[in-house]
Amino acid sequence: MANVFGGTTAGFGAAGQTAGGGGGGGGGNNEILVSSARQAMESFKNQTASELGIQNYAQQYKGDLPSRVNGSVGGYMVKKMIALAEQQLSGGTSR
Repeated sequence: MANVFGGTTAGFGAAGQTAGGGGGGGGGNNEILVSSARQAMESFKNQTASELGIQNYAQQYKGDLPSRVNGSVGGYMVKKMIALAEQQLSGGTSR
C-alpha cells in the first residue's frame, strides 16, 4: 500500500526501504511535484529562515550550516503548512 511520502507501508523504515524512496529511513525524495511551485517554495523557505533569524539563507552553502539550522527551517515550514491545511479544512480564512 502506498503512503503519502511515495514509499510503501510494507517494510517501513531503513531496513525495508523500497526503490520508491520516501517513507522514512532517508529515501532522499525531495522532488517538487508541481513544477510551477518551485519558486514559491524557495521564497517560502527563505521567508521562514528570515523569521527564525537566519540571515542570508538563500546565499549560504547549506552544507556549511549545522543540520540543526537546516532542520529548524524545514521543520518550521512543515509546521506552517500543517497550520494552513488545518485552517483550510476547518473552513477558516487565511490569517
